[in-house]
Amino acid sequence: MEMEENQAQLCEASGDTAPDAGEQEDFESLIRGRYKEEFDAKVRKILDGRLRGMRQENQRLKEQKEKLEGVRKAEAAERIDRLRRQEGELRRLYPDFDWQKEMRSERFGRLILAGVEPRTAYETVHGRELMEKAMHYAAGRTRRQVAGSLASGMSRVAENGGRSIAVTASDPRGLTSEDLADIRRRVLDGEKIRF
Repeated sequence: MEMEENQAQLCEASGDTAPDAGEQEDFESLIRGRYKEEFDAKVRKILDGRLRGMRQENQRLKEQKEKLEGVRKAEAAERIDRLRRQEGELRRLYPDFDWQKEMRSERFGRLILAGVEPRTAYETVHGRELMEKAMHYAAGRTRRQVAGSLASGMSRVAENGGRSIAVTASDPRGLTSEDLADIRRRVLDGEKIRF
């Protein structure tokens, strides 16, 4: 019993007691009646403090967003300028290249704005078409080379093996001492030498 009284006293001293229904009603009547203005002012002050913190955070986020948007716009403008500067070089490689037309393509535009080099972006977007063109070009060139070599083969003078072997007589007086030593060795091996 004594222990229960000690616990009750500790709870009252620390404020850990739950109000009973009567006390709760009294509190409600006080904040709606006699202390309404003070209670409303206290609630407003708490809410204003929280809202002020949220407004400041929103303002800071808004400023960061504006800065990032400005940086993105500047980077996009720089990348488009680079594309314009490289247009001549790209036209030498790919005569059909038109940067304004290419920027209408979502894939090409995303690649350029992501910082990809214009040539790489064009080759990425048009890779299949470029491969087909290269294959057609190579096939046409091979056809022309084969046709040219066949046509030139008809008009050429026959070479190696086209005619009978020409007989040339060698003059032993023009042989060097090395040639003569070689002939002597071949004769000793049993070969017949004719001039």
